Amino acid sequence: MSAAKKTRAKKGKSLWYSITHQEELNKKSYLKLIRSVSIFVIAALVVSAIVFLAIAFAGGFSSVVRIILSTNPYIYLLAILAVFAGLMLRYIKWAYYLKRLGLKVSSWKNMAVYLSLYSMDITPGKFGRVLAAYTLNRITNIKFMNIVPIVTMDIFSDFLGTAIVALGAAIYFHQYVLYVIIIDVVLLLPFAFILNKWVFNKFKVLLGKYNFIEKFTIYGEEYYTSQSVLNSPKVYAVSIIFTVPASVLNAMALYLTIMALGFHISVAASMFTFASTQIFGMISAVPGNIGVTDGTLTAILSSSLRLPTDVSSAATILVRIATMWFGVALGSAFLFYTLRYWNIYHKKSVTINILHNYSNKLDRAVRSRRNRN
Repeated sequence: MSAAKKTRAKKGKSLWYSITHQEELNKKSYLKLIRSVSIFVIAALVVSAIVFLAIAFAGGFSSVVRIILSTNPYIYLLAILAVFAGLMLRYIKWAYYLKRLGLKVSSWKNMAVYLSLYSMDITPGKFGRVLAAYTLNRITNIKFMNIVPIVTMDIFSDFLGTAIVALGAAIYFHQYVLYVIIIDVVLLLPFAFILNKWVFNKFKVLLGKYNFIEKFTIYGEEYYTSQSVLNSPKVYAVSIIFTVPASVLNAMALYLTIMALGFHISVAASMFTFASTQIFGMISAVPGNIGVTDGTLTAILSSSLRLPTDVSSAATILVRIATMWFGVALGSAFLFYTLRYWNIYHKKSVTINILHNYSNKLDRAVRSRRNRN
């Protein structure tokens, strides 16, 4: 292949391909990937700020700002703590996945890597979370594609928890039941391919004659070897045990935020409103559900729950900060923290390489002396 063709091929690679096809990743390459993914984070931050401004102007800018500034900080802090408690419940599920695959990582390192996932929650499909698999690969020396199923299973189980809460709340209130069922089924289809090797094999048989499929299936066997370990009724049961309460805690953040604004709605109404808006946002495929969840949440709070428009706008902004941007900020802090593991293990690998080279030289010297004799 000519240099020009190689350059064009390199430029044609998608960000997903760049993330999942790193033969040997060092800290410099890892930082380059983070910078590439951070473009989505910065773009989402800008778009989210614009959406917040639009919502504020729709509710009356000065009134919305006044309501936000008069928020009870202690009750709002409880809303953020409810979200954090949900993260900790999900961490137990994450640790369980690692145990199932036999990955041995200290609790603190595992916690740090897990929390770093949330820095990538506003990348398309949360695919940026895959970067955490490289850090685990660095710590455990387990192949990257054998670790990726932990990330995909974590994303799927989070969706499953939200879908169950949304459907249960919709049935309870007799609203949007059909819409929620349809959206749940549509959102399950991509996961059927990611989680089920049978579907993957059928896909290969149908499209195997096309060259482009080779890039997609190159690491498929390694991936599904680990994924099959996680595809068991017990794993799904454990996932639901932790993700459903975690989703309820996120919904409680809405309840507590509205309480912090001096208004009251029922816990059941909070669950229905929050889970439904999350599901409607997911079907849009917009990173972080930005704009879709915000607009839907504002509309339901003002129309269905009869809150004043300015209060609905203020509540939406505060809830989205607590349930989305808090996690992104926390995850970003831990993402930078986990860079130390790259330094430590890089030094170890350098030492091992030096010893390995010295051993090879010594072995060659011994063989050379024997040949002379």
